[in-house]
Amino acid sequence: MEFIVNNRKYSILNHELFINYLMVNEYFRQYSKYDYDIHYDFLDSVLSKENIDFDDILEGTKYLEELIEKNEIEFIPAGLIIDQHLNENFKITYQTLEFKNVRVGEAIPLLIALTSLLNHKPIITLYQIDEELHYFLERFRSYGNG
Repeated sequence: MEFIVNNRKYSILNHELFINYLMVNEYFRQYSKYDYDIHYDFLDSVLSKENIDFDDILEGTKYLEELIEKNEIEFIPAGLIIDQHLNENFKITYQTLEFKNVRVGEAIPLLIALTSLLNHKPIITLYQIDEELHYFLERFRSYGNG
């Protein structure tokens, strides 16, 4: 999948995007600072299995690709700004929210989480979204260190 932000083209392999959705889904189910009803229906067929194997990821990716083609999946909020630091990390800005030194592997999950929180009903304040996403990055970065 390719997308453009600030007149710059970015790309991610569709199976990587699918895996990122799996990670963000698990974060909201188990680790988020606050309780949200955030769930991605297109993951249900994979998550219902006792053991997930590579074929399941490929099957889920095909379904995700169909949703992308129909414009039913969106993880880039309007007004998002992505700048690249000299160290190749990103600064991601949305309205008053700012996330600095976001690593390449953190950017897409962060954008998925941001968009999910922005679309959540009832509405979540930008202050709480900022708090949640900084906590998300902290959890993401601590994975495997504990």
